[in-house]
Amino acid sequence: MSYLLDTNACIKLLEGRPNHVFTKLKLEAARTEVVVSTIVLFELWYGVHRSKRVAENSSRAQRLFSMGIEFIQFSPADAEAAGHIRAILSARKQPIGPYDTLIAGQALARGYTLVTANKREFARVDGLLWEDWARAEP
Repeated sequence: MSYLLDTNACIKLLEGRPNHVFTKLKLEAARTEVVVSTIVLFELWYGVHRSKRVAENSSRAQRLFSMGIEFIQFSPADAEAAGHIRAILSARKQPIGPYDTLIAGQALARGYTLVTANKREFARVDGLLWEDWARAEP
């Protein structure tokens, strides 16, 4: 199983709480692929630059990014999967946020399990596997 970290999972890693999220990341990264989308990267940098502690948060982000996490680009197959998700959820009148739609499409297209604490939105996406590492200790 390979993992795609969502924005809120990365924020928990940046904040260092709960501690077991970092432990779970190290455990999983040692035995399988753990990646971050450049869409998530954009959301994190947006948060850094609108914060009141830009230098401190930038340093924390750089530390996270230097942990050997691979970044993946958004591909045409990801775009097709995301478009399909948006069409289905729109027809059900259950849309999710635009960035979450893109991230879910990327996870589905590539067969990743999404790591997120945003169960409310991602549970709406048929076929999407997800885990909340902040909920339970490894």
